[in-house]
Amino acid sequence: MNINTQDVSQAEEVFQLASKDLISFGKLFLPDDFTRSETPAFHYEMADYIDDSECKQLAIILPRGHGKTVLTKASILKDFLFCPKDDMLFYAWVSATQKLSVGNMDYIKHHLEFNEQILYYFGKHRGRKWTEEDIELKNGCKLISKSNVAGIRGGAKLHKRYDLIILDDFEHEANTITQDARAKNANLVTAVVYPALEPHTGRLRVNGTPVHYDSFINNLLINYGRSQSDKKDFAWKVITYKAIMPDGTPLWESWFPIKKLEEKKKFYRDSATPQKFFQEYMMEVQSLEDALLTREHIKFWKGRYEKKDEINFLIIDGEEVPVNIFIGCDPATDIDTKESDFSVIMVIAIDSDNNLYVIEYERHRSIPTIGAKDIDGNFLNKKGVVDYIIELYEKYNAASATVEDVAMNRSIFQALNDERRRLNKFSIAVIPEKPGGRNKVNRIYSGLSGRFSMGTVHLRENMFDLINEIVTFGPRMAHDDTIETLFYAQLHAYPPTMKQEEKGERRWYRPKKQIKSWVVA
Repeated sequence: MNINTQDVSQAEEVFQLASKDLISFGKLFLPDDFTRSETPAFHYEMADYIDDSECKQLAIILPRGHGKTVLTKASILKDFLFCPKDDMLFYAWVSATQKLSVGNMDYIKHHLEFNEQILYYFGKHRGRKWTEEDIELKNGCKLISKSNVAGIRGGAKLHKRYDLIILDDFEHEANTITQDARAKNANLVTAVVYPALEPHTGRLRVNGTPVHYDSFINNLLINYGRSQSDKKDFAWKVITYKAIMPDGTPLWESWFPIKKLEEKKKFYRDSATPQKFFQEYMMEVQSLEDALLTREHIKFWKGRYEKKDEINFLIIDGEEVPVNIFIGCDPATDIDTKESDFSVIMVIAIDSDNNLYVIEYERHRSIPTIGAKDIDGNFLNKKGVVDYIIELYEKYNAASATVEDVAMNRSIFQALNDERRRLNKFSIAVIPEKPGGRNKVNRIYSGLSGRFSMGTVHLRENMFDLINEIVTFGPRMAHDDTIETLFYAQLHAYPPTMKQEEKGERRWYRPKKQIKSWVVA
């Protein structure tokens, strides 16, 4: 018998490589899926983190058709086939629909039963249980495939909980329609899926594309972006890219070249749903082309606040800029929305050229109307809306504070009046403002669009929530609390009437009103 030892050693080398590298495994055992196109760089990045057992929470948020599910299928097969004999793996795979769930399981079963390469290297692996939702391999590995996140509750194999749970496009248009539905999705992930994992070794992987601005996937992106901006650690490893990169090149040149992406963009535009292209391929639930406000409308400022001789200044580039200070407040006092909406209290400054500077804001969920205090005046728990208004009013020597006036907010005004009386601070001017009967988006847009279009609104670069609400402003935005507070803050704002001495120290002063003759010429 003649045996080509070179071919055998080469095959063993390839086999060993496949055991350590997901892309190599795919090309060797699943060539129909992995050789249709050149493997892009971001697939190697995905594969590295999918193979990393120390990566406990992985979010892969990519455009449609960019390989999320294909790599998921390959990773399950690879993990099961190379599972050590003295171990067993218990995985759950959740898809958007029953049809997808069954199709995914059929893929795994087909390759385990009929893939010649797999049979040659690993032999037969069909176990005793082999259904549309539940399979068990000869080596003890078990896979459950479901179309409902709640369906994996309480899963266990002998002594083990899930080693890996994969939520594969589990959010879709049908289960993100209402606020309650979106909250339920988030609760299922945190209260059902996460606790079902093995405590020390269990991993959670989420594959998806944002379908709503307040979806679990999009909130992951928002929170991840906030952590990056603040340079803080984040519990999830997030891999996310747009189909068209910032430099205008396609993410996956060999499979989705610019020409193909332009075809898709034209299809959505001609089908009267242009925003769908940006949602499905650009990870933007509110498209730039469809947005009412964009990043181009935002300017940033750096500086600090000072008060001299009862005059408010912003120190910008070493120069004193006299300003008037105003406060806006949008309280979340409705019992039905208090858990999801934010109470926001914002401080803005207006200079003599009517430029608007956002100095700071407090944005909190589930805070009381007024905080409880002990006999020494120390807060027992959270500060309340009234506490923040008074604190910021005095800190910045504000001219007035505008507070949304609806039935649910009457307790705010009552508490403000009581506190002003108790503290003997009647100089705190609060203006109640009824929202009126206009649509909220129209009201906010009509009040702010002029300032934004003229480039007079200046934010600090770390004001992540306000920036997000500006660039996603529109009927589909998830939260509008911060941008609505900006609307209220500037509603009764006006520029200062300061003059500067022409000589000497060139101090700023308020000109005295001149007595005018009653005779009119």
